[in-house]
Amino acid sequence: MTPLQIRGYCDRPNVRPGESLDFYVSSPDAGRYHASLVRLIHGDRNPDGPGYREDAVEADFAGDYPARAQRTQVGAYVEVADAGAQLAGAGGFTLHLFMWPTLPAIRQGVVSRWSEADRHGWALTIEEGRLTALLGDGRTVHRVRCPKPLFPETWYSVLVRFDAAAGTITLEQRVALNSVNSRFGAVVNLDSDCSERAPAAMPATPDVPLLIAGLAEAQARERTWVVANYNGKIDRPKFYAHALNEAEAARLHRGEGVDGALAHWDFANGIGRNGIPSDDAVDISGNGFDGRLVNQPDRAMTGWNWQGREEHFVHAPEQYGALWFHDDSLDDCRWERDFSFTIPADLPSGAYAVRLEQDGAVDRVPFFVAPPRGKPAASIAVVLPTFSYLAYANSQVMQTGQTAQAIMGVLTTLDSLDIELSTHAHYGLSTYDYHGDGRGVQYSSWRRPILNLRPDYRHEFGSVWQFPADLHLVDWLTARGFDFDVLTDHDVHAEGAALLEPYAAVISPSHAEYSSWELLDAYEQYLAGGGRGMYLGANGFYWIASQHPQKPWMIEVRKGESGDQAWRARPGELFHSTSGERGGLWRHRARAPQKIWGTGYTAHGLDVSAGYRQMPDATDPRLAWIMEGIDRDAVIGDFGLVNGGAAGLEVDRIDYALGTPPNAMLLACSFGHNENALLVPEEQYFVYPGISGRDNPMVRSDIVYFTTRNGGAVFSTSSMAWCGSLSHNGYDNNVSRMTQNVLRRFASADSLPEVAED
Repeated sequence: MTPLQIRGYCDRPNVRPGESLDFYVSSPDAGRYHASLVRLIHGDRNPDGPGYREDAVEADFAGDYPARAQRTQVGAYVEVADAGAQLAGAGGFTLHLFMWPTLPAIRQGVVSRWSEADRHGWALTIEEGRLTALLGDGRTVHRVRCPKPLFPETWYSVLVRFDAAAGTITLEQRVALNSVNSRFGAVVNLDSDCSERAPAAMPATPDVPLLIAGLAEAQARERTWVVANYNGKIDRPKFYAHALNEAEAARLHRGEGVDGALAHWDFANGIGRNGIPSDDAVDISGNGFDGRLVNQPDRAMTGWNWQGREEHFVHAPEQYGALWFHDDSLDDCRWERDFSFTIPADLPSGAYAVRLEQDGAVDRVPFFVAPPRGKPAASIAVVLPTFSYLAYANSQVMQTGQTAQAIMGVLTTLDSLDIELSTHAHYGLSTYDYHGDGRGVQYSSWRRPILNLRPDYRHEFGSVWQFPADLHLVDWLTARGFDFDVLTDHDVHAEGAALLEPYAAVISPSHAEYSSWELLDAYEQYLAGGGRGMYLGANGFYWIASQHPQKPWMIEVRKGESGDQAWRARPGELFHSTSGERGGLWRHRARAPQKIWGTGYTAHGLDVSAGYRQMPDATDPRLAWIMEGIDRDAVIGDFGLVNGGAAGLEVDRIDYALGTPPNAMLLACSFGHNENALLVPEEQYFVYPGISGRDNPMVRSDIVYFTTRNGGAVFSTSSMAWCGSLSHNGYDNNVSRMTQNVLRRFASADSLPEVAED
């Protein structure tokens, strides 16, 4: 196991002068650490490039701080405060719920008012694959266990009844599957029903909250730590402060109501047109025992009574009453703050990091400073794709994904950061990973150390990716003397086209893969209104992402029926809980990226990058200003830091059927892609030979230019590797020259020759 070292995070990615960021730091070693501010210029340590570069910046927080180890609570659960101990069950109680376990082989708390350390209270648990009810007074633990094992992904109706007068505890388990709600259909006789009773004494009342999906580690002091987190769904838990009779119990098993519940948590409560975007677990009994969701269990999940006829939870909320819990979910490390930093009024817009140093160990916590609100400092804006950074945050797909190396065509290369991620669960997962119970991860948070967001990180397949790759562009802009502002997806999502309108040119860098409806609107309105956009990446604006409205540091992604996907949403669970919108590809919601940028994702090939052949449109006199200084017969970009070429990793192409503007002009096409460059799944309606770059003409990158209304224009290079070629030969090369030609003209007040449909 890789030893831990000093790590940190901040509370959000985007900030402006006058606003503050909070920083959180943890170290396994006692002593002190030093914090300072740096501006990030270039992260790629490839010896063929400019090398790593960061510039020190004075900051008022800089100095030494005491180091301490900070604990992270991992695993989703619901916490219900109960100051009056009414949910203690000392005078008798009945607990009923529907549950759908996913990992029944491991010990888990399902619902509890229990102190694990002191053995106080009551709990419904899973032990040795079987449901178990516990009552404890600190000395004696009374236990009753169902002899029938639980099947995974199968709905059960479960009831625990403590009759204080009779001195008995009863546990009842009933199969509740139908044709669609469980792994098995109605033709299977699981023979899992059981009812067990045992003598029991009155439980003690521990100083812990009621928990759904876990057990309290010990009596609560400053904070309740939860262990034995549950994996699976829970629907409609109810608590009665007395023992129900047999007839009432039977009604609950049938899904019918029984009056008199002290608490009834309806996880579908609050579903509306825009989803169910809160962390509230509402008690609809009227007694005020509302719960608080911790670590973002999956919301808007199909419940025990889902019929399979309606796939959108908004239209049948009563069938979406389940939360899906995972023992490795994380929405916020919730560390104690170490220091804050108020952005000075004179700090230029850019990419920055707090540098943490302790005994030779270094960590960098990135964040991005936009210009003062309403006061752009340059005519050029670079929009860093922070939604995509979050989607990939702490990705372990090459280590854990099935056949990942074969799919990617390259061997996995791990560094110490990768090993640290895979051996320490408290950093959380990416939307490319699976939870331990097999569910794809659909939420990702900024509030944790994101190790693959460090400026010099190299992805598991050996190349820079996302933010480290975007620093290729930041470095080139800096080296070529361009003044530019840095914005983020978070800024544009919140402020829309109005944020972009003051800029003459807006650049999208290497890989803006994840986009919200608001982001697409902002770009489209900006370009249609006369803005000039440069798309210097590929596989952009591909997956649908939504921002959590109450936790803007989080995004949600649900992978659909097709696309380059690490996982696929289960039936009935494709719609986002945070927005109510359908997940999957923007292409499948009639917003293919070709409609905005002229090109869209067509292929990936991670081992070899290629160059471009110039096409006839490159000689059009109207485009001479783009090709100035580039030899007519030259191959463009047959060099670079990303696998040796400017066209690689993932590439885009023209497709008029998907919305490429009819006046788009094709300047160049990549060539020479090999058998590991493969056509994307959504282009393959049947399995057939010839889907690789060796045989398929659709496996290519297209350099495209077109004009829009009101003097606007778009220039798309359609490759994730493009920016990695900018610095070649001391920035003197045809990739750099073409990019510079376009940017200087776009950023100027000069008009552009209109390119009309031929």
